[in-house]
Amino acid sequence: MFEKGEDVIITGQRFPYYLFLYLLTRFKEAFGHSSLSIEEAFHDLENFDLIIASTMDNDAIEQYNRLSHKEKSEITETLRQIIVYKGAYYGVFPDELTGDNKQFEELYNKHFFYFEPYIHYYIAFDENGCFDKRATFHKIDTLFINLPQRQTAYIKAYYMNRDHLDACDYAIDQKELSIADTIKINNIVNESDDDKVLGYKTANNVVVGAKFEPTDRKDVPLEMQKLFYEYKQDFGMTIFDPNEPGISAREKYNRTCDIFRKEANFHIRFIRIHPFNDGNGRTGRILLNHHLLSQGIAPVLLSNAMCDEYHRCINENDVEALAKLFFYSSSLQLENWVSFLKSHPKFHKKDIGGNNDEMAELDEFEEARETAEKKHRKIRLNHIFF
Repeated sequence: MFEKGEDVIITGQRFPYYLFLYLLTRFKEAFGHSSLSIEEAFHDLENFDLIIASTMDNDAIEQYNRLSHKEKSEITETLRQIIVYKGAYYGVFPDELTGDNKQFEELYNKHFFYFEPYIHYYIAFDENGCFDKRATFHKIDTLFINLPQRQTAYIKAYYMNRDHLDACDYAIDQKELSIADTIKINNIVNESDDDKVLGYKTANNVVVGAKFEPTDRKDVPLEMQKLFYEYKQDFGMTIFDPNEPGISAREKYNRTCDIFRKEANFHIRFIRIHPFNDGNGRTGRILLNHHLLSQGIAPVLLSNAMCDEYHRCINENDVEALAKLFFYSSSLQLENWVSFLKSHPKFHKKDIGGNNDEMAELDEFEEARETAEKKHRKIRLNHIFF
């Protein structure tokens, strides 16, 4: 979508290419967490974290840390054996236990590696401060019940967020999005879902809380073709470039409003068609932001406070109100980006972990950007950009 090395114009504001890619990386992280589905997955993860934290014994870890290296090694080995025994009892793996230490180690590393940061908080000591194996065996039950559920929640949240970022990356790499690209984006969004359906929905779906009935699955291909055709025709409007040099502020505003009306129209119709089994909202918002960026408009990030109005507009087919909501959200994003630009007037490649040589070739910067992006993907950001 953007030419390497060239400044990017967003709503009349010029951003250096390096800075824009950095801001876009930060935006994508926040954008992922503006998805209700992804946030619910992380909320479930946080709930399990709280449950586990409430059962962790800080006194046990303190006593453990005072032991000798030999004592620690012996206790850790016993803890791992206990966990493997419990795994066999609960049917986590089909292997029969032979009592061989090597087998215990292999099974632990294969099935229970994620237990390691927690296990020492569940050690039981007797009144003399000695390791109590029997009491530990029972004490660790709590961890064994909750931690696998926490791991499942972690995997779901992590991969949902990862797939969403991958789908964003795919969209941004395209100059224009076709229906085939839209299907591809949805496939990526649902990549890690064991129940994913590739392509259009195979059964009619129901949108919880919606006041509209999604398009019948048999009619989806035709309705999508009509939607994309009418979008290319600007839904009968005449759309002008709001970034055209020399136009007045009022004309820039009017042109920008027309773009948001066009995008609100497309978005409402897309959501009401609901062409896919799952991930329609995430896919629709990725399309929205691709469309905006390709027209030189700052993207949209829907905060929790905006969600009720967003859903109302879709339910009531209120294009004008949704256009205003998108405009407002996009304006906030632009303000954040401009503020960052002003506070970093000499932003260089080194600012995101790249080579300190400001004259480094672009491919060196791209490698640094990818490193920075991987780092940011590990960090949860709030809905608000900064």
